[in-house]
Amino acid sequence: MKKITYFLIALLLCAAFVGTASAWQSNTEAVITPSGNLVAGESVIATMNVVLGKGELDTTDSLQFTSPLKSAAWTVDVYRGGKKSTDETTKTTSLKYSGMYCTLDGFTLSYDEVIEIVVTVQGVVSDDSKGKEIHVISVQQIPAGGAVSTYESPAQLVYNPDNLPEQIEQISTSINDLDTQITEISKLGVDVSNIISKLEIARDDLNSAENHMSDVATATKELASASAALVNAEKEMVNAALIKTKSNLDTIDQNLANLNAKGWNDNRVILLSTSKETAQNLYNTAKSAYDASTSSVSSSLKSQSLEALNKSTSTLETSNALWEEAQKSPLDAVGPYAMYIVIGVVAILVIVGAIIVIRRRNENDWDELG
Repeated sequence: MKKITYFLIALLLCAAFVGTASAWQSNTEAVITPSGNLVAGESVIATMNVVLGKGELDTTDSLQFTSPLKSAAWTVDVYRGGKKSTDETTKTTSLKYSGMYCTLDGFTLSYDEVIEIVVTVQGVVSDDSKGKEIHVISVQQIPAGGAVSTYESPAQLVYNPDNLPEQIEQISTSINDLDTQITEISKLGVDVSNIISKLEIARDDLNSAENHMSDVATATKELASASAALVNAEKEMVNAALIKTKSNLDTIDQNLANLNAKGWNDNRVILLSTSKETAQNLYNTAKSAYDASTSSVSSSLKSQSLEALNKSTSTLETSNALWEEAQKSPLDAVGPYAMYIVIGVVAILVIVGAIIVIRRRNENDWDELG
């Protein structure tokens, strides 16, 4: 049984090495001009080098290069011993192709030494690519048998001008929504100056995009900038709301401490303390989510921060009212027991007054008898 197991393992290892030996592996990153996002109808050039070790490809293998560019024109230069940057004497052949595919068969590549292939494709981004990500150049080894090696240039987005109106509308709506929220939280004492400045950047970029609708590349870049500025403004709004909420909670804590020091511990103070704990929990949840956020804030986090702000604001108003009431009369220094103390004091005064009257009456009666 062990012999069979060892034999199977040996077969697997042999198969692995055979596959690796027959597979093309060496390549360098393709250079795309222009790099980044593309526009339909734009002319693009892609160049890449493929280095093949001695005997790396079998004569039955082939390399197939692919490009989604329209009217693609291929140039393939093959160099024996590797391309020399200052010496073209190692070039053995320069081939021309056209169309989506360019295929080099193993006979072309079966030199008994290292070779380097420089492949260039030039074409136009097709209308069919609008709104999609494309790989300007791809290559794969197509062997008669064994492993297949592939390579794709980095994905590039092709702008779609048809999407611009919808994108502008979405960003405009978000800016207006945030503007409304800024107005509301400013009424609650939140410092909104930083939010407004960031939102103005988003608004300016959006206006620029609208003015460049005929230039899809420029308009799309400006929309991306507007979107990024809007994200920054939204994050700043959450931060400002949390800062104000924390300030409210600190003031509530101080008011509670002052009320307790005066002996106020009736139901109103108990309810105030409970309301403060609710606001504190809302704040803690929102603050933790904000600290964990990276480049943007979620809609749920925005809602949580505003809920914490509103709760802390209403609780602060209640605590301020109670503390103001506690400061109005010296009698409030004894808190909710003031009424009973007043009754007791009045009762004592009545009794003392009665005793004085009785004594004076008795003294007068004694004088008359004397």
